[in-house]
Amino acid sequence: MLKIGLFGFLALAITTPVQAQVSSAVRMAYFSPVRALAESSEGKVLSAKVATVETERGKAIQERSAKLEQMERTLQQGAAVLSDVARGAREKELEKFRLDTQRFIQDAQSELMGVRRDAESAFLVKLKPAVERVIKDNAIQLLFNFDSGVLAWGDPALDVTNQVIAHIDQSAPK
Repeated sequence: MLKIGLFGFLALAITTPVQAQVSSAVRMAYFSPVRALAESSEGKVLSAKVATVETERGKAIQERSAKLEQMERTLQQGAAVLSDVARGAREKELEKFRLDTQRFIQDAQSELMGVRRDAESAFLVKLKPAVERVIKDNAIQLLFNFDSGVLAWGDPALDVTNQVIAHIDQSAPK
């Protein structure tokens, strides 16, 4: 299949009257899934849940990091008065806590990624039927994702994001 770049397509559409007539009959629009997530009531709830988990895990990580720093300072300050056996035991304890903290951070990051993924999946469950409804209601033949980077600009009159948000909010439990 022949691939024509955006500028090539525009040149064909401008220079070929038949192409111009066909492309003007196509009903196009675009929407922003990121904006739909940020502005819909469902998206706000999901974003708040992710933010709560992120805050809780961040606080726990800070507490563990502070305890680790305190343990390191205590060992450095008391190293001169400790016997070799006691210093070795404290160093082992410190290293164990350091590894536990690193694992805790990795687990927290994995959990947060999972929560985000679950939130995105839950939002997609609401987004898809809302988008389908807007497409049907407006007889849209081509719908672009504004956030994908493919669409550099669009006439604001073609933006159906607010309609998508309205359908998502209508389907949300009160």
